[in-house]
Amino acid sequence: MNAKMIRKIRKLTQVLSFGLFIFLFVQAVYLGQSPLESDLFYRLDPLIAATAMIAGRTIIAGLLYSLITLLAALIFGRVWCGWICPMGTVLDWISPGTSRKSNPSDKWRTVKYLLLAVIITAAILGNQTLAITDPISILTRSLTTAIWPALRFMVFGMESFLYRFDFLWPVLDFLNANILLPIFQGIESVFIAAIPIFLIFFGIIALKWIAERFWCRYLCPLGGMLGIFSRKAVFRREVTDACTSCGLCANHCPTGTINKEEGYASDPAECTYCYDCAAVCPTNAIKFPAHSFLSTAESPDYDPDRRQFLMTLAGTVAGVSLLGVETVMRRQPDNMIRPPGGLLTDFTSVCMRCGECVRVCPTQGLQPSLLEGGLQNMFTPRLVPRLGQCSFSCSACIEVCPTGAIPPLSLEEKQRTPIGLASIDPARCLVWGYNTICSVCEEICPLAEKAIRLEEVEVENARGEKITLQRPYVLRELCIGCGACEYHCPVGGEAAIQVETLPSTDVYLRGI
Repeated sequence: MNAKMIRKIRKLTQVLSFGLFIFLFVQAVYLGQSPLESDLFYRLDPLIAATAMIAGRTIIAGLLYSLITLLAALIFGRVWCGWICPMGTVLDWISPGTSRKSNPSDKWRTVKYLLLAVIITAAILGNQTLAITDPISILTRSLTTAIWPALRFMVFGMESFLYRFDFLWPVLDFLNANILLPIFQGIESVFIAAIPIFLIFFGIIALKWIAERFWCRYLCPLGGMLGIFSRKAVFRREVTDACTSCGLCANHCPTGTINKEEGYASDPAECTYCYDCAAVCPTNAIKFPAHSFLSTAESPDYDPDRRQFLMTLAGTVAGVSLLGVETVMRRQPDNMIRPPGGLLTDFTSVCMRCGECVRVCPTQGLQPSLLEGGLQNMFTPRLVPRLGQCSFSCSACIEVCPTGAIPPLSLEEKQRTPIGLASIDPARCLVWGYNTICSVCEEICPLAEKAIRLEEVEVENARGEKITLQRPYVLRELCIGCGACEYHCPVGGEAAIQVETLPSTDVYLRGI
């Protein structure tokens, strides 16, 4: 099979892979209706698998599929980056439209290997802060919190405008029922961290204006991990004596790894096997023959040396140690309410900040945190009851968590496992503070044995008249902190009843 045909197959594979990623992203909210797991790409991601299992000190069976990706790297090199990775595909499809005269120094390639070392070292110390740099996580978070909601807003805004024209109603009704509603399932999305998350994604895209696939070349830690395995790949790029030194291959290499000064050779750790070079070669001088598994490509100048590696390890240990003295290590902020069962695991260490739970939460109550829980908790999910409650009959976040940070509780276990504790602010409560009839929080409490009760009291109104009211109060030994009361509280602004983190570990353990 010639190189041009292989390149066409690669492009088709990229389309199919990206299409599958988007399908699983959309299908995630329809749990149980797809033969494929919505977290399939996470299961194939060796960076997520390694750090989650190292930080969690356990073997996560569902992540062992990532061995397939590592095996592919040992045989074919970084085919994941050039053929499968949805982030790489996005970077391939978005072109600056202008040619660049020069690229940054190859020394920049060292960054992704050092970043990989930082992530692994931090995971050994139980810290997953830099797990936010995994490319699958970046793309999922960006789609979940910014791109998909913005697209939904734009599409339904345009649809609302077109509905002004009566003759379009039949077509719009059909599109709305059969395409738009299934794709944009759920309530209108609102996310606290949408702008900063999108800016990170936009920054990665913008780096293409400096160098083609800048992220993949210099920064991607997953690319660094696969690059290490690709050094021993069976099939590697070679240039035969038929080469005429025309330079076309170097000009078309998306990762800039072809070195004109060394006979147009390339580093197998940087080659993504895109076949662009072979497709443009006028003499068919570029081949990908098999090599002995024991033979290893020569290490280039940009590989981290011992001093860089040791300094990176020391800096990582120092940084993680500093994060270990953040105040949240002593006591979590009152608004860091974790997903169901999150208090039963070492949540911060195991959570990969992937955003899958945020994506499937039907109420949009789960939100990616910023600095509310300190730097080490950045982008971990937390429940914001004022935006959405933890639905009593839902276990979607439990089902999609790829690492077990949200433990596999049954629905019955989840319904009796507290995640927070509600309390009433008498100064804001309509009944307590304003002598106004209201029982919304009691009525909405989903527990069979209500955690919110009403106490009949006789009070005096502003006119000096005696009236009878039913004041709500919380039975704290029954409350599970689902946030239904806070979400539905009719008081404007902050609710008169609010859910906060549990006061001590022994409280939440009673539910299991």
